[in-house]
Amino acid sequence: MNDTTATESSTTEISWRQSARTDWLTPMVETLPYVELKLEHPNLDPTRYGESFFPDAIPYEYDGGHRVFYWRPTLDTGTSEQPDWQGVCATTDTLSVVEEGRPYTPDFVSRRGETEVVVEGTVGGDSTTAFVRSYSVPDVRVREVTASRLELLADGTEYTVSSGTRRRVSLSEQTVERADGDGTVTVTPELVVRFPGERELHHPAPGAEYQLFPSFGLDLDTIPNPVPVPTTNGELDHAAFATSLGVDLSDRPYPERVLWQAFAYTAFDPYTATVPRLTQFRTGHLALLNSPPEQ
Repeated sequence: MNDTTATESSTTEISWRQSARTDWLTPMVETLPYVELKLEHPNLDPTRYGESFFPDAIPYEYDGGHRVFYWRPTLDTGTSEQPDWQGVCATTDTLSVVEEGRPYTPDFVSRRGETEVVVEGTVGGDSTTAFVRSYSVPDVRVREVTASRLELLADGTEYTVSSGTRRRVSLSEQTVERADGDGTVTVTPELVVRFPGERELHHPAPGAEYQLFPSFGLDLDTIPNPVPVPTTNGELDHAAFATSLGVDLSDRPYPERVLWQAFAYTAFDPYTATVPRLTQFRTGHLALLNSPPEQ
């Protein structure tokens, strides 16, 4: 007796709207020093696990260049103007500008009644976290960043990290209370530094709400409306969808194939009740903003 599961393939037509690119703020594509910082607490037991299906930050090499693609709006520019930017600093949850002449203090913890700290994390991705009380946030500051060097101050000690290197620094030990009331525990926060140097940062325009994607070789004007979306067992088939639109995923680096999945599911998931609004910039980038259906 063969125990096989039959698959059912079909298509679902999904309507979308095309907007003029002049109605959208131009995305940011800038080459800047790019710093990754994590503050981890590996001896804590996690109480929460990340649930994001696609990471916010997707680094990869393409056409000989190194890029970091943030497809969701994440960058906090504060009140600074772009000529004053020294670089950008990414943590597990944030992406912020490092301004010339102003030390930057990353926000490593979340406080909503209790303090949530990272047990083990991925920059721009999922992290395991723990809730604690009586926690003293280590003093970590980015003093200066250039294309070749990063200067840090952590708990009063200066550190210099050269581009293309990484470093793990054990900070001052402290005792915290478990948020579940199950006693206290001694923790040693660990600062994890990765400084790849300059990277080409792709990000939605600061202040914009749209989501940003590469072109994938698509010409938005050639996509039918409504567009037939292939499904397998009722679920969107992102690979078949790419083939139907003439997108050759085999010619793309794996991280860009992940971005294709994020684009396909965010814009054209058959179970999404919103209507995708799309535009294409002169750079080829695609922008997506999901809107409520018209009544």
